[in-house]
Amino acid sequence: MRAGRLGASALITALLLLSWLLDGARGIAYAGLYAAAILPGIPIGRALFGRNPAGTLAGAALGYGLTALAIWVPIAAREPTPILMAVAWVALTTAVLFAMRRRTAPLVALPAWTTRTTAALCGVMLLAPLLCAGPYLHIGQRDVEGNRRYRAYFTADFVWHEALTAELARFDYPPRNPYMASRPLNYYWAYYLLPATATHVMKRTPPIEAYLAINALCTATIFAGMIFVFAWSSLPRAGAAAAGVSIAILAASVEGLYAVVDLMRRDRPVHFLRYLNIDAVTSWPPFGGLSVDGLQRSMWYNPQHSLACALGLVALTIAARAGPAMSWRAALGAGLALGLALILSPFPAGAMTLIYAGALVWAAVSQPLRLIRQAAAVLPVALAFGWDVLNRTFEGAGGAIALGLSTGAKRSLGWILLLALGPVLVPAVAGIVVTALRREAGPLRPAIAALVISLGLMFGVTLVLEPIWIGWRAGQVLLVTIAPLIAVTVAALRDRIGRTAAVAAVGVLLAIGLPTTLIDAYNAQDITNTEMGPGFRWTVVISPGEQEALEWIERRTPPDAVVQMSLEPRGRETWSLIPSFARRRMAAGLPISLLRTREYEERAARADRIFGSGDAEEASQIAHELRIDYLYVGQVERDAFGAALAVLDARPDLFARDFQNGAAAVYAVK
Repeated sequence: MRAGRLGASALITALLLLSWLLDGARGIAYAGLYAAAILPGIPIGRALFGRNPAGTLAGAALGYGLTALAIWVPIAAREPTPILMAVAWVALTTAVLFAMRRRTAPLVALPAWTTRTTAALCGVMLLAPLLCAGPYLHIGQRDVEGNRRYRAYFTADFVWHEALTAELARFDYPPRNPYMASRPLNYYWAYYLLPATATHVMKRTPPIEAYLAINALCTATIFAGMIFVFAWSSLPRAGAAAAGVSIAILAASVEGLYAVVDLMRRDRPVHFLRYLNIDAVTSWPPFGGLSVDGLQRSMWYNPQHSLACALGLVALTIAARAGPAMSWRAALGAGLALGLALILSPFPAGAMTLIYAGALVWAAVSQPLRLIRQAAAVLPVALAFGWDVLNRTFEGAGGAIALGLSTGAKRSLGWILLLALGPVLVPAVAGIVVTALRREAGPLRPAIAALVISLGLMFGVTLVLEPIWIGWRAGQVLLVTIAPLIAVTVAALRDRIGRTAAVAAVGVLLAIGLPTTLIDAYNAQDITNTEMGPGFRWTVVISPGEQEALEWIERRTPPDAVVQMSLEPRGRETWSLIPSFARRRMAAGLPISLLRTREYEERAARADRIFGSGDAEEASQIAHELRIDYLYVGQVERDAFGAALAVLDARPDLFARDFQNGAAAVYAVK
C-alpha cells in the first residue's frame, strides 16, 4: 500500500510541478481544467474495469474524448459560447452518471489489482513527465538578448498545433485552413478543442504554448498508463509488464547506438550527435528505409495520435480479457472507445479497430455466432465515421493512399527494420514462440494480432504525398501494443532461468535501445544549436523585433484578417510564422503538417510574386485576387527579394505601411 501511495504522490507532484513551471498559477489552473475534462468518462471506465486505476485511466481517456464532443456541439450549432459549452459538459456528465448509477460489478473482469501493480503503473506513468520536462520547458525560451528559441524539428508539429489551436479558438464552423484561408480545414482537430476553448476565454494574448504543453503532458501520462494496463491485462505480472512497457517506451531503436559506433569508427567527435535527427537514421542515406518514431516522440509531437492509441488500448484490453463472449454492454464500451479514437485521429483508430476485430474473429473462429454481440461495438464506430465525414476531417486523404510496398518499405524488409525496432521485435517474436509452445494465446491474441496488422500496414500501405508518414503511424501502433509480448519473454526467463537472467536481459535491451531516446531527448530541448540542419536551422530564433511585429499583428489587426508572408524563401524553417505566432490566417502557405497538394504550391508561387515582381500594380492585383489584407516583410523577405520590395513603399495608395521597426514591416493592402 505504501509503495502505491508513494508512486501516486510522486506522479501527481511531478505533473503539478511541471504545470507550475510552464505557466505558474495559470498552468495549475489549466491542469485543473484538463482534470475536469476527463471526469465524464470515469464512471464509464469504472463500469468497464472496476474501481481501480485501470478503470480510472480508461475513463480518463474516454472522458477527454467525450468532453471534446460536448465542446463541439455548441460550435456546430453556431452558438459557441463558453457558457453553453459548460452546460453541454454538465449535461453530458449528468447523463453518464445517471446511466452508470446501478452498475456494481465490472463488465470486464480484470486480474486482481494489488499495491505492487499500482507501484509498477505509477513507475511507468512517471516516464511521461520525465521525458517531457526538458523539451517542453525549453519551448520558446528567451535568451539574454530577448530572442525566443524553438528547436526546429521538435517544434515543427508543436507550432502547427499552436496555429491550429488559434484557428479553433475563433469557433468558426467549419474551421478554416490557416494556410489557405479560402478553404475549410481538413484535419482531425477534435483533440485541440479543449486548449482552444481556454484560448478563447483568455482573449488577449493567451499562453497557447503553455496550454498545449500541459495538455500534451497530461495526455502522455494517460498514454503511458494505458500501455501498461493493456500489457498487464494481457499478462498479469506487474514486474514483467512494467519491463515490457519500459523497453517499448525507452529502448525501441538501435539507431542511437549505431550512430555512436559509426562516429567512433570514423574517428569523429561524439558531440556530432547534436546534428542528427537520431530517431530517423534509417530514412537517411545510405539506408533510405522507413522511419519509425519512438514513443517519446508520440508524447512530444502528436498527442492527438497518442490519445487515440490510448482509447484503442481500452478496446483491446476489453478484447483481451472478455473475448468474444463479452456482453453487449462491454462491446458497446469498446465501440465507444474506438469511435472516440476515430474522431481524434483516424489512422491509429482504424488500425486499432482492425486489431480489435482480428483478435475477436481469431478467438471465435470455431463459434462465429458469438460475434453477434459486436453489433453494439459497430454502432459508435459508425457514428464516429459519420462525424468525420460531416466535419471533413480526412477529405482528400483517400486519393493519397496507395497499397503495396513503397521504395522505403522495400529497403526496410531486412536488417534496417531491426535497426529501427530490434530491441522490441526480437523479444516480441520470442514471446510469440513461447506462447505458441504453450498453445494458450488467450489474452495475448490482441497483442499478436497487433504485431501482424501493424507490420502489414507499415509495409503494405503508402501515403503517396508523404510516404514516410505511414511508417510513423503504423510504427506507433506497433510500439503501443508490443509490450505484452516482451513481457512474456521476460516472465519466461524469470520462470525458467531465474530473476537474475530476466533482469540481465532487460538490462541488455535497455543498453542497446536507450541511447536513441537519451540522444533524442537531449536534442529536443537543445536550443543552443543554431547550426544548419537538412534544409533548416536546428534552432529557430525569433528576434525581439519580430516578436514586436507579430504581437502588433495579433493585437491591432481584425481577427479574421489574412496576413501574407513569403513562402519559398522561408522553406521548412519559419513556414508557420504568421499562423502560429501572429495567430492570423494566410492566403497561401506551404504547411509541412497537412497533405502537400499542388494547389498549395501554385498559390505559394503566386503569393511570392507579390514580394518579388517589382511591379506594384501586379502585386496589388495578386493580393486582391488572393484576398490578402496585410503583408509581412521581415529579414527573410528582404534577403530574398531585395530591391523588388521598394515598390511597396513607392505606392502608399496600394500598400500602406502600418507598422515598422528594425526587424519587420507590415503593410495594409488598399
